[in-house]
Amino acid sequence: MKACLAVLGLALLAGCGSSPPVHYYTLTGAELPDNGSQIQAQATPAFMLEVMPVTVPPPADQPQLMMREKGGGLTPLYSERWSAPLADEVRGALADTLTRALRAPDVQALRAPQGAPVWRVTVDVQRLDSTTGVEAIVDATWRVRPVNLKGQAWQCRSISRVPVQGTDAEAAVRGLRDATRDLALTIASAIQDGTGHPRPGSAQVQLLGCNQVSE
Repeated sequence: MKACLAVLGLALLAGCGSSPPVHYYTLTGAELPDNGSQIQAQATPAFMLEVMPVTVPPPADQPQLMMREKGGGLTPLYSERWSAPLADEVRGALADTLTRALRAPDVQALRAPQGAPVWRVTVDVQRLDSTTGVEAIVDATWRVRPVNLKGQAWQCRSISRVPVQGTDAEAAVRGLRDATRDLALTIASAIQDGTGHPRPGSAQVQLLGCNQVSE
């Protein structure tokens, strides 16, 4: 009997040992293009940034990566996971790109003094997924609003599409990271010149519409 239990225990241990390792990914840290953003940041920023909590669609808002197959279905990759909740990943990636592109501090990292000039950014993601070996898509409605400074508030919708060369999770995340960066650069163009029209952050971004909104 003891021998049987010992064999069973070894079998269970062997089964656990064969489980695939879990990998964690982040959307933060995408490289800024040398000339793609066309953003001329001031050496001394005249404002701060406040990137509000981001909303993401429920199908994508999972701990694991959700890969879209060419037939349209979503497949969860249980061993490939986000390092933080997806909404936090998107918000962190947007803030990271915006602060680097505009050279303006984020109020979440540095508390804004009373009455400080701030650009407030609100993003609602409608779609965020990667189709295996095809493309990564970030479709979002976003709004920028000046607080305590002159500028025009804008509400826009844009789609970032980045080709994905590989079929593995790393290639999918790289595409989503770049697509999120391009969204941030598009938002940055609206902040840079509050009186002009926002511009696509790269050739991979399609602006579906922008409207000036009242304060």
